Amino acid sequence: MDERLRRLRAADRVSAPTIIKALLPTFVAQHGDRLLGDDSALIAGFGRTTQQQGLTVLGIDRGHDLTTRRQKNGGALTVAGYRTALRVIQHAEKFGLPVVSLINMPGADASPKSERYGQSQAIADMIAAMGQLTVPNMVVFLGEGHSGGALAFANANVVMMLDDSLFNVASPEAVAAILHGQQSVSEAIDLLPMTASELQQRGLVDDVIDHRQATLVDMLCQRIQDTVTELQKQSAIDLIAQREAKFKDFMDWWPQG
Repeated sequence: MDERLRRLRAADRVSAPTIIKALLPTFVAQHGDRLLGDDSALIAGFGRTTQQQGLTVLGIDRGHDLTTRRQKNGGALTVAGYRTALRVIQHAEKFGLPVVSLINMPGADASPKSERYGQSQAIADMIAAMGQLTVPNMVVFLGEGHSGGALAFANANVVMMLDDSLFNVASPEAVAAILHGQQSVSEAIDLLPMTASELQQRGLVDDVIDHRQATLVDMLCQRIQDTVTELQKQSAIDLIAQREAKFKDFMDWWPQG
């Protein structure tokens, strides 16, 4: 395995539960989509920071050992997970709470069951709802974020990434497989603009954080709060327009890239 991927998938990697615990001492979790049930990979709910700032958080947890990774499907969300997240952000909008997504996932679950219950539609609904939120939203990539599964949470006003994290249309292994072995996994990472620095150069990523900082969790919590405070100064119309412009500008670059 490529050394970068080994680091991203390490058991001691900073995780969504760790950030949520530090960010929201009064966190109240929400469970289930009211139809298919719960998805243990998703941590979703509401809370207040120590400064009494109300937030909605959506966190994807891959697990830290073999047992929890099996339980959480390695962070690959099912239909129930996306529909639960959609339900939660609808409440966030109703009560005027900014949305923060914390991502480390291989992509969406691609099992026959998820396909049977409308995985692609659930992802599309989430992307659309995120784009039309009248409250601020931001996403923090703590590790990997691949495919439409991650994009569902990334239609955001601010995209923040740890400097060694990845965000791409497919995992490096999938890219290498699509190219029929013409590129190694390591070369696949360098082939497409999936690293934080490359995506920042192209205007898709707004903030890149050094993952080696000793106070990483505290610093991330402070950066999240500061970012949300700034975003709250914008009107609902401006927030929607800014999200659209971010991805439109990136797509305008793509043919020339």
